[in-house]
Amino acid sequence: MVLKGNLVSVCLLLLISHSATTIAEDGLVSNGDFEMAPTDEGVRDGPVSISDWKLNGTVEMIESGQRQGGMILIVPQGLRAVRLGNDAEISQELKLEKGSLYSVTFSAARTCAQLESLNISVPPASQTIDLQTLYSIQGWDTYAWSFQAESDNGRRVFRNPGMEDDPTCGPIIDDIAIKKLFTPDKPKGKRAIELLSGKEGIISQMVDTTPQKQYNLIFSLGQAGDKCQQPLAIMAFAGDQAQNIHYLPMANSTYDTANLTFTAKADRTRIAFYSVYYNTRTDDKSSLCGPVVDDVRVWGLSRSERNMCADLGLRLMLLILAFVLLWA
Repeated sequence: MVLKGNLVSVCLLLLISHSATTIAEDGLVSNGDFEMAPTDEGVRDGPVSISDWKLNGTVEMIESGQRQGGMILIVPQGLRAVRLGNDAEISQELKLEKGSLYSVTFSAARTCAQLESLNISVPPASQTIDLQTLYSIQGWDTYAWSFQAESDNGRRVFRNPGMEDDPTCGPIIDDIAIKKLFTPDKPKGKRAIELLSGKEGIISQMVDTTPQKQYNLIFSLGQAGDKCQQPLAIMAFAGDQAQNIHYLPMANSTYDTANLTFTAKADRTRIAFYSVYYNTRTDDKSSLCGPVVDDVRVWGLSRSERNMCADLGLRLMLLILAFVLLWA
């Protein structure tokens, strides 16, 4: 999974030689901003000495304001960054928690090619990201990649898979950080959907229906346990029916079961959900969060069930009317 966004990091360093083993605490990795002065300057065809990193291939330490021909090379933050030449890589050993999810964030910029790529991995997890610099006028973007730790020991690797005519060409990287991700509570099974960003975060699906038949849209509504600011609510849609449903936790339950009754108008009916509010976490106002939806089902109502619902509705109306007359 690849995301883009801004990065605010806290520097947490554990320095152990050039091939350092670091504990994966939230924040900037050891010398993740490459601000520690290198022992060897310039370009080397082979490992270059950069504190707390093991290097292989053509690697260059880029200084802020450095030029290549008539082009100024971009250093995303601070005074220094690293450029990876053809098939070059930098890596760090790190301690992880087996089974936990982590996000690695970094800033990157292109140099020579219109399209450059960067492979990031914590083996066996791996992904190659295309760097096209489409999102930022500064000439660099911030990326995020997530993985699940398969052991307590890992190796974080950044590699340039490209093969340019100039072996020193390649992506510039800077500000490498890591964050352990919180695994949200899920009403059922191993996966659920957390709805973010109001109407912009809508999810929908077309389901087969029979015209003029009544159905129940049934689903679980809960919260992710990520300190999301209350209240939590969703808009549920089924055809031309819509309902605003708030999450109201009962006792120790982390989810409620909700339903929306609708009459199909066609052979296919659209169901949809979105978060009513633009919620953020109480401990991080820049992080979006929202209600969790899971176990979505559409069940057709039989004639007896429809009659029972109609009877219950009539009884409820009579009860309300009797209450009003009693207190009039």
